[in-house]
Amino acid sequence: MKCKRCRRAGAAVELPSHHAAFCPDCFFVFFRRQVKEGIRKLRLFSPEDRVLVCVSGGKDSLVLWDVLMEEGYETEGLYIDLGIEGYSDRSKEKVLAYAASRGKTPIVVELSKEGIPIPEAARCVRMQECSICGTVKRYFFNRVAAEGKFTVVATGHNLDDETARLLGNLLHWQRDHLARQHPFLPEAGEGLVRKVKPLWRVTEMETAAYGFLKGIDYVTEECPMSEDATSLVYKEALSRIEDKMPGTRIVFYQGFLDPSNPLRKSPEAAYEPDEEEGGGSPRACASCGAPTFAETCSFCRLKERVRKARSLRAGRASA
Repeated sequence: MKCKRCRRAGAAVELPSHHAAFCPDCFFVFFRRQVKEGIRKLRLFSPEDRVLVCVSGGKDSLVLWDVLMEEGYETEGLYIDLGIEGYSDRSKEKVLAYAASRGKTPIVVELSKEGIPIPEAARCVRMQECSICGTVKRYFFNRVAAEGKFTVVATGHNLDDETARLLGNLLHWQRDHLARQHPFLPEAGEGLVRKVKPLWRVTEMETAAYGFLKGIDYVTEECPMSEDATSLVYKEALSRIEDKMPGTRIVFYQGFLDPSNPLRKSPEAAYEPDEEEGGGSPRACASCGAPTFAETCSFCRLKERVRKARSLRAGRASA
């Protein structure tokens, strides 16, 4: 099969959803155009922005960092060491090696030094690891960005991630979550930095192909904490539909993002009042000073629960 774009070289990547197949060089062009169009279409950020790219060691975040550097954006990487035995060490190695190959030194946050490694925190408060991980990551994404004067935080969520989340929210009619789901979350008040997902137009397979063909060495194993994540079920369901009807994912997600869709609100709707966080305008957390919509931010509430659980265990051990 010949490359659809250059018609000269043999195709290395076949994309049924686009009725196309590309040689490696033309696929790089296609992929970067998809990312650039995603940035342009939703006005995620501009060349004047300083972008903090949250890298995990996996394909999506490292590919995102690679593309943004190729396109000339001012970027730095942030790696959060979750404290997961073995897996976190391997992930960090991939991030450090990739950054060094591009003359970069990523910012590293070690949760063990912050007193809240994910596995221990999950045991202490008896919550799902993914839920705790999300709370902790969001806190440090914003804190590091605000302290470093970055104007944008970028994560590597791809089309598969976003459509799986959308399907889950629709199946359970999570209207508040639907209102918040968007590749663009604007800055708010003092200290809440803009959050964006530039890979929202490309699939997991396309991102993996880009990383492989570019020679980016990334962690291929799934996070051991995510084995029971419901998002994997939704991804599998959508993959089966995509196999039978190529292009379903992008049609599904673009239809949701259509401004005329009554289920979707503007990105600013993320700051509308809700029961848990209060909404409206952010205020300083009474404990750490970070921006929050409640008196105390969710991260500090989590840390306090972990502290109490540790104290309780220590008391039982000494009894």
